Amino acid sequence: MSISTVLLIIAFIAFVLAAIGWGYKKTDLIAIGLGLWVLSELITRLSSLTLSTILLILALIAFVLAAIGWGYKKVGLIGVGLALWMASILVPLVIK
Repeated sequence: MSISTVLLIIAFIAFVLAAIGWGYKKTDLIAIGLGLWVLSELITRLSSLTLSTILLILALIAFVLAAIGWGYKKVGLIGVGLALWMASILVPLVIK
């Protein structure tokens, strides 16, 4: 079992805990699950530093900040992380 698989299993557990309403102080379990999911994707891409990989690293940072409850005015960090993640997927498709 690879480290990526282990991270995906832990992300799944975080999503299940969030779904049943479990929480701990200001931590956001959905952001934790998304961060772990991005990290599992990032581990496979770290061999080369491309624009797509940089966007994925920024998405991970946004999810970590959302997970610990940090916020800036009305900016939704989960939304920012998801937008960066989608950009990391779209960049290689658009720029060839």
